[in-house]
Amino acid sequence: MKLRKYKIHLISAGMITLIMAGCTKNFEQINTNPILITKEVIRPSMMFTLVLKNTIFANHSNGTLNEYSNYYANQASGTIFQARDWGGSFNYTGDLINIAEVIRLTGNDPALKNQQAVARIWKVWQFHQLTDMFGDVPYSEALLDVNEVINQPVYDTQEAIYTDMLKELKEAAAQLTAEPALASFGSADILFNGNAERWVRFANSLRLRLAIRVRYANESLAQEHISDVITKPLIVANNQAATLRTIDGAEVANRNPLYNSFVSSNGYPLWVGFTVTQNLLQRDDPRLEKFADPATDGVSGYKGRPMCLFTDEKPPYGDVNTAYLDYFFRTPVFDIQVMNAAEVAFLRAEAALVGLSSEDAEAMYRNGIELSMSQYNVAAGDIVDYLAGEYGSLEGSEEEQLREIIIQKYLANFWLGTESWAEYRRTGYPEIWTGSDLGSTNGRIPRRATYPQSEYSLNENNVRSAISRLEGGDLMTSRIWWDAKPGLPFLHPRQGQFPPEIY
Repeated sequence: MKLRKYKIHLISAGMITLIMAGCTKNFEQINTNPILITKEVIRPSMMFTLVLKNTIFANHSNGTLNEYSNYYANQASGTIFQARDWGGSFNYTGDLINIAEVIRLTGNDPALKNQQAVARIWKVWQFHQLTDMFGDVPYSEALLDVNEVINQPVYDTQEAIYTDMLKELKEAAAQLTAEPALASFGSADILFNGNAERWVRFANSLRLRLAIRVRYANESLAQEHISDVITKPLIVANNQAATLRTIDGAEVANRNPLYNSFVSSNGYPLWVGFTVTQNLLQRDDPRLEKFADPATDGVSGYKGRPMCLFTDEKPPYGDVNTAYLDYFFRTPVFDIQVMNAAEVAFLRAEAALVGLSSEDAEAMYRNGIELSMSQYNVAAGDIVDYLAGEYGSLEGSEEEQLREIIIQKYLANFWLGTESWAEYRRTGYPEIWTGSDLGSTNGRIPRRATYPQSEYSLNENNVRSAISRLEGGDLMTSRIWWDAKPGLPFLHPRQGQFPPEIY
């Protein structure tokens, strides 16, 4: 027994020695997960495609913000102003970290500087959506490399975030060149197919949007960037717009999300918002029949559906007596808007109106209307007639002219709910009627999203520091930094009266 035990010990010792020698010789190879994706094997182009697709589709599909803009009203939504956990919109672990990684992966090779530049631009686009929803968010200490991760990042002020985003757009646009030797993302760039000139126009146009966004909170910052970017290449034609065309094929996830909802609901309509149809009807606007189909009862016409209707307010806006979204928007192949030429024209009109540029405000306003109507294939003669009418020119006080510019931008950005909700909060226009289902905001359209509960658990000190900078605290009614225009919100002329129609 003693001999046998001894032999076992010898064999064990020998095996341990052999294993240790083997592990030392090939340690890295043996201990590397064969399916682990590392920086050495990852393709930035694939990651970039995924980020573009995910973020553009998600923005297009954001039903809540389209409802806040009253682009449509969903009878199944319940109380849309009710407090909720916005954790799904406060996601740093998916597309945001991926775009930051694309920037890192393309940062050390001069031949990839164009790829890095467009990734920087798209990171700004993503963060601008995020900070416009919440206000102060983690920024400078967020999305760091795995070796530098800060588990509890500070919340940067929205002013600091906007200042840096504007700088990033300026630098990234300057970084982009058309040198043949520089690699682009090519077909992996599903937005502009690797076209550097179009990315420059988009970066400059986005910088103009962000500069206008901050003008009530920091006019000098707005002026600095408007003065610099207004003469640079911008999106000035419909064929230069930032749009993503969906695909009708075996992969359902690549089809128009509104088409998928149409199929899954067996063709159930989406009701066009009252604010849309009201403004189109008041202006005898030829885009009305492009955006909406008349109610099926044959008598209600283009009556849109207001938001936040209580039970006794719903009958006049039922299935058969409410205008619904034209099927054009629910086809499987559709050009999802990211930024259109008309919006850029209206940004330029506002800048000129308030003295932040020397351009002609009315010329830009008329150009924006023409671009939007052309985008939706309105007949040339109808465009001429509209521009010759009452709403084809800017009249009245500066505030009255601003109101018309923003309403026209609201119509031009139809279904771009994230942008129109932000512009409503910034300017007060268009005035939006709300019903008796008051929710957590006493019937007021929310001015921000509240921080998710997970932040209170995982990053409490920093989220509470950010909340201390919000007048009113972490509420949907608290105003974020750029939401600084006095006197807001402006109530609809018939707020508190039912029904709201004033045609």
